[in-house]
Amino acid sequence: SPVGANGTVTLGDSGDTFDVPSGVTFDVTGATVSGLTTGKVLQFVVTQNHDPSVSIDNVTTYTTMGSTFAVSITPSATSSKIILNYGSARAGADGASYELRIKIYRQIGGGGYSEIQSGLWQTTIKNTTYRPFHTQYVDSTHNTTSQIDYQLYMATSNNVSGSFADSSPSLRYISAMEVGA
Repeated sequence: SPVGANGTVTLGDSGDTFDVPSGVTFDVTGATVSGLTTGKVLQFVVTQNHDPSVSIDNVTTYTTMGSTFAVSITPSATSSKIILNYGSARAGADGASYELRIKIYRQIGGGGYSEIQSGLWQTTIKNTTYRPFHTQYVDSTHNTTSQIDYQLYMATSNNVSGSFADSSPSLRYISAMEVGA
């Protein structure tokens, strides 16, 4: 393969495929890798806090959880995927047959919040013993490079109480990670 004046080595021609055998290691320590087009983490933002609790009482319609479970990100490409992770050290609803229900809402460019995949996607916690709760959602439908605000909304079944954490401080978080398509 020819070596250019700047020390660049060209391997093969356009359309060629190179197979790398199992066990081969590429050591790029100290090097700059460019030209990769998929799977890059482009940015990461997180909201986390240790406030005493986030609770709702007797609410069966979805209600915003405010800034405790809100995060904003501005994608660099319309084709990027946004991976949302959220959770709490403790979560649950009062009563053995009742549920704490969580949905993700988003607004794009300040245009107002709406439910993601309306009617199709909901996380349910059904437990009288409050336990750790962590989940993930991939947003591949945003199609924007404007700021996206994500916020969790919650409700309970049968007019019971539900909460994240309790009266003692406990970590709660929501994060957004942009991954290049």
